Amino acid sequence: MKPTVLLTGGFGNLGGRLAASLHHSGNWNVRLASRTHRNAPSWAPDAEVVHLDLLKNSGVLDACKGVDSVIHLAALNDREAVTHPELAAALSGEGTRLLADAAVDQGVKRFLFMSTSHVYGSPLEGTINESSSTYCTHPYATSHLAGEHVVLSKHEQGKLLSFRIRCANGFGFPLDPSVNIWHVLMYDLCRQVASHGFMTLNSSGVQRRNFIPVTDICGALTHFLTLDQTRIGDGLFNLGGPISNSVLEMAEKVAVRSKAVLGIDPQILRPEVSPKDNSGELDYQISKLVSTGFNPSNNVDFEIDRLLTMCKELSL
Repeated sequence: MKPTVLLTGGFGNLGGRLAASLHHSGNWNVRLASRTHRNAPSWAPDAEVVHLDLLKNSGVLDACKGVDSVIHLAALNDREAVTHPELAAALSGEGTRLLADAAVDQGVKRFLFMSTSHVYGSPLEGTINESSSTYCTHPYATSHLAGEHVVLSKHEQGKLLSFRIRCANGFGFPLDPSVNIWHVLMYDLCRQVASHGFMTLNSSGVQRRNFIPVTDICGALTHFLTLDQTRIGDGLFNLGGPISNSVLEMAEKVAVRSKAVLGIDPQILRPEVSPKDNSGELDYQISKLVSTGFNPSNNVDFEIDRLLTMCKELSL
């Protein structure tokens, strides 16, 4: 009998891709949690959809019944968290507690909590590994750190085998183009090229970030589902790409792929470099994850190509 995975946020950008990956592998029964009544999505047609509202403590126990692993992705995005900080805290903090308590009650074996690299502060710079200090004030980061504390407590008490995954800047084509993701850098750059034939950066682009294709995020989460218990340790893992790039370098990657895929050679417009711009180095280390046997593909071109094609076809 195949194990069952409960996935919150399974209708979102990352969740949709993960649900599709789990479905196509044929190794798991996929259960998708939704606050509203929905049918199984086209990308996971055999998935079971259950009602779950973490803000109202509704359907939590039933959603976890018969589940082997929980992957908790549901959260407000960065802009929504600024606009609604209390809601962000309720969903990622208290909502995570409710879900983790239900998971313990129902005998769930593993609990994967998707956190963010931004718990280390902003801007990210220098060498960052899992032992680096956390310092964050942004509601998106503080709400996720609250969720981390819940998950860590369960793990340390031996009640729930838990993972805290601090993910860098993920990007990749969504299965549902209506998801609220198009303001994020790589999505916005691809949209600009397809719509206007050029890209305008909001900054000089010298600041460095760590980027990871969604393909590798899905691969890492799947890896955690079957990782030998002796290699989990404290359950805290950085998840990112093998190297960090500047925003300008990523825009240049989009330009190269645009010429190859769309036949468009876009100009990159940006403000001049200011003395206030942060161009410090960033080494977002993922060696702890790699040591468990996960090898990221870092197939940046694949995700950019699909994003560009999608934006062109949908006239975004």
